Amino acid sequence: MMYRKIIVLIVILMIGGLWSCEVSETDQISDVEDTIMRIIAADDSTYAIDGFENISNESFPLNKTSEATAIELMAMTEVVIDSNYIWRFGRSDMSNTQEVTIEIENDTAAVSLISHHITGVYHVQQFNRIWTSDSTWIVGDSVRFSQKPIEMTIDRRVAFRKRVLLDESERWMATDMTLAYGSSGEALNIHSLEWVAEDSTKILDDFETTFYGRANPLVFAMQGFNHINVIVSNDVIGNAESIVGKFGFHPRLNGPGLRNRVFYQYIETLESGDKVYSSLIPAVQRPLRHFKGFVEVLDFRTLFDHDYETYSAATVGFIYMMRQHVRPH
Repeated sequence: MMYRKIIVLIVILMIGGLWSCEVSETDQISDVEDTIMRIIAADDSTYAIDGFENISNESFPLNKTSEATAIELMAMTEVVIDSNYIWRFGRSDMSNTQEVTIEIENDTAAVSLISHHITGVYHVQQFNRIWTSDSTWIVGDSVRFSQKPIEMTIDRRVAFRKRVLLDESERWMATDMTLAYGSSGEALNIHSLEWVAEDSTKILDDFETTFYGRANPLVFAMQGFNHINVIVSNDVIGNAESIVGKFGFHPRLNGPGLRNRVFYQYIETLESGDKVYSSLIPAVQRPLRHFKGFVEVLDFRTLFDHDYETYSAATVGFIYMMRQHVRPH
């Protein structure tokens, strides 16, 4: 009888031990997830998505520029203007819902997927252009108006590692991240970016899984020939996209924000059918600082075709740095 009681007691202790281990492991996972969520919330300006605010009466004078080489980007090229109509564009009811999924790899490593679900409405309005002289005009009556629903998801992965500090305490830190990327519709995608700084070129073509260090982000030189080539795939032949970008101080640095709008010029169509657009990168006066930028591609059918109901767009966001010299990769 005593032997049976001892066995029962051992079984109870074993079950209790397993249950306590399970609770302890669950609590540890929950603590790590809570810590990472607090880190993301405290650094929201880094992980936030730019370029999707409400806008009204935006003007795109076709943005079709003549074909150019990379060297000719230094010169201004003539913008095509629709001589018969004036086009205005806008976004309304924009909503950005952030969702964070955390995958804990082990006791010291985790990866979070930060997804931004963007919804809203894109407006296209067309007016008559009434010429009052050979060089001046006024806005006439509205001709057509259309709306296109916006629905897209932009993802960025961030790697977190637990580090031991000088005082021997432990802290979780964001160490690396992917570029933020998303597209809407099935026709258009950004295939890759060519990050050209002086005589160094870095190809960015795996937006989902390639991580870049936060302490050593993508680098441009303060002097020299710096530009970005955007390689776009679309089911429309030729120069059929409007590509704009913005570069500026990281919001946490209390800089002027993403104010300098940059237009990309069509360069060529590759044998693969992908199209190359390029733009020079403006230098800044304060190097060795983190900056933030993005590239946005819009299908011309989204802009100028009322009968094309799809919002066809793609965007990629990045953190970068300006410094005096860049060594070849």
